[in-house]
Amino acid sequence: MTVSIVLCTYNRENYLGRAIDSVLAQTYTDWELILVDDGSTDHTEELVRAYTDPRIHYYKMEKNRFYCYAANFGLKKCKGDLIAFQNSDDEWQPDKLEKQVAYLEAHPEAGACFSAASLIDNDGKDITGECQDMADLFANCCSDQRNWMHLFFYYGNSLCHPTAVVRKQVMDQVGGFNLLYCQLADFDLWIRIVTDYPIYVLPEKLIRFRWDVKKHDQVSSVTEGHTIRTFNEQMMIRRQLIERLDDEKLTMYFQSDFKNPDSHTPLELEFERAFLLMKCVAGDPDFRILGLQKLEELLRREGAVKVLEKHFGLSLQEVYAWNQNRCYYDPVQKEKVGTAEEIRKNQADQIRTMEQAMKLLRLEQAQLRQAVEAYENSKSWKLTAPVRKAGKVIRQRKRRR
Repeated sequence: MTVSIVLCTYNRENYLGRAIDSVLAQTYTDWELILVDDGSTDHTEELVRAYTDPRIHYYKMEKNRFYCYAANFGLKKCKGDLIAFQNSDDEWQPDKLEKQVAYLEAHPEAGACFSAASLIDNDGKDITGECQDMADLFANCCSDQRNWMHLFFYYGNSLCHPTAVVRKQVMDQVGGFNLLYCQLADFDLWIRIVTDYPIYVLPEKLIRFRWDVKKHDQVSSVTEGHTIRTFNEQMMIRRQLIERLDDEKLTMYFQSDFKNPDSHTPLELEFERAFLLMKCVAGDPDFRILGLQKLEELLRREGAVKVLEKHFGLSLQEVYAWNQNRCYYDPVQKEKVGTAEEIRKNQADQIRTMEQAMKLLRLEQAQLRQAVEAYENSKSWKLTAPVRKAGKVIRQRKRRR
């Protein structure tokens, strides 16, 4: 089985050589490398043309259009039985393709095979131990399509893009990358694959995945803009996930989460889609906007209110009550609100501390005044008054001299 490897790059000359070398070092040798230069302005072209292996096919785009456009271009050039994805700043282990091809040959029902990953920083240092949560996420493997769909819908992606090897016939069926998505285009692709095919994640760490949250030009880096865009794309993808499923697959994958497990008519199942969308953000039961938008469409239909009342035991008044909760929020602003509340709490604590200090100071001043007044009224103070007056006269005469 021939593997077509799609590698898209943009101004990654510092890492690209190692990515290509890791492909050349594969123990499985029946492959072609479709290298798409997405309008680089550095020395990428010189670097790539220095390689003479005939399995490397280089394409230079006339301008930068970002990953999805370049990857879709590369997919059209693929001639192999399987398609793999490599990032221009990651490195494969030598036996990556060999192990994944062997799995897919042994499991013809599987649409794709992934693997776990180790994490490296910009200098190539292994930081897996420092980012164990991320490494564990990439190593996650669900037992079947239903569990994958639940994971995707409620929690998001857990698959490492450059570990993927997908059957070409599956890619041809589900289509390439959605050009609207910048942050989560691969996630959208995995959902479309899992909708129709089982997948598997090998437990071996078959790639060295570059992960640096400080590097703001990485798509996967954690910046405010990336966080907002990720959330927005998550919402669009989750709605598409539910609406893309036909009634049979909706029931197959999500019946255990139905508001009424007996739902089976087209209108009842449309309501179930709305109710699922109301709880698609795990841990945030009040985020209902996707479901409310779906309900708004359904309530225009003839007989919808009766289905809502009789089949689901819900009244319009209960639906109206949902609109009293917040529907829209920005994940970054939500974080900032929490931070602002902490700041206000700290400031309040500081104010209370200052107020207590001022009370103590005023108390000390009052005690001092009392002590002075008591001394001024004492017999010794009054008896020594002439001496103090004489001393004052002497000091004034000295200053005049």
